[in-house]
Amino acid sequence: MTESHGARPSSNKRRALILVAGLGVLLYTVAALSTDADKLRMALSQLGWLGSGLVLGLSLVNYLFRFQRWRLYIAELGHRLPTGQHLLYYLSGFAFTVSPAKAGEAVRSLYLREHGVSYPESIAALFVERLLDLLAMALLASLIVLDQLQYWPVLAAAIAITVGLLLLIGQPALPRWTSRLSARRSGRLSAALAHLTKLLQSSQNLLRPQLLIVGLVLGVIAWGAEGIGFQLICRGLQFDLSPAAATGIYAIAALGGGAAFFMPGGIGGMEVVMTSLLVARGMPLSVAIIATLLCRLATLWFAVVIGLITAAILEAQVKTRPIRSLP
Repeated sequence: MTESHGARPSSNKRRALILVAGLGVLLYTVAALSTDADKLRMALSQLGWLGSGLVLGLSLVNYLFRFQRWRLYIAELGHRLPTGQHLLYYLSGFAFTVSPAKAGEAVRSLYLREHGVSYPESIAALFVERLLDLLAMALLASLIVLDQLQYWPVLAAAIAITVGLLLLIGQPALPRWTSRLSARRSGRLSAALAHLTKLLQSSQNLLRPQLLIVGLVLGVIAWGAEGIGFQLICRGLQFDLSPAAATGIYAIAALGGGAAFFMPGGIGGMEVVMTSLLVARGMPLSVAIIATLLCRLATLWFAVVIGLITAAILEAQVKTRPIRSLP
């Protein structure tokens, strides 16, 4: 089958998803402004252009460090792409961060397929990326859990899930078993098991000890940068938090929001946990709500906006590119 048979429907679906994501940004921004527009404007004025730029800059640090990890994974799987174009593919996935469990970020697999990266390989890279993000957040959350013991079950659950998945996926016998099972079946089931085998093999390749440590370090730096950005927001609101406390609150709130697995981007859950933690530290509720909204606008929704822009650029490229047959 050639790409000409499937390119138009796939492109139409991507554009529909881009429109939905854009609507989500608009609705959240309206909700944020309607919560307390005057206090939100006052908070932004207190942050100033420099402070706002620093917060957004730290979010960009997060995205770039995670991209470096992603590019390392794709290279380890035997594929090297032009850096600029690869960055566009990676960032385009952020347009769909608000999908359940961020599964929509797998849209970048559609673009990578054109460069010979199979779906099992790119999905394996996405899976390992998520796994190490979970572990990095758990490590950062430990900075605050000692002071907020009621959240230790969330941290324990995150660590248990991560370790359990690492042990399961790391079993060498698992892909051998799915491969044998695939050989005994036929049709779509056999093809699905063959894809699963390749996914497991690619995941095990990316979870080798040295690569795992490098990926974890990059994840800790990336998410720690957003934690520092959250500290700057709180400082701009005249509330003093240490870098460790701010980063810990950000991380435990992210884990708490992620616990609501089907909540797109942790929307709702993360806001509740973050606001509660700030109030527990002595911040007035009205200020805590504003700090949480600013944090989410500067992290989640800033990423979605960047994703929408890069996705639009890629769609414009698709329109001007001749249709090619896939092998």
